[in-house]
Amino acid sequence: MQACPLDPLPCPITIAWGEKETLLPVEAHGKTERIPQASIKTLPGVSHVPMIDDPGLVARTILAVTGAVKQ
Repeated sequence: MQACPLDPLPCPITIAWGEKETLLPVEAHGKTERIPQASIKTLPGVSHVPMIDDPGLVARTILAVTGAVKQ
């Protein structure tokens, strides 16, 4: 496998994935081989466009993973 062009990462990376995602299912696309240091967070109850499904959850997730809000 080719080396990750983002190695080392310039900052922590979190990939937020909708629990009900069907267009890009996590089983097929949720691997972090290209960015192995990234973490994946499953967003409950949302699908392909989580910003429409639950904008509050998306905002809270961004604030939590950036450290702007303590969990």
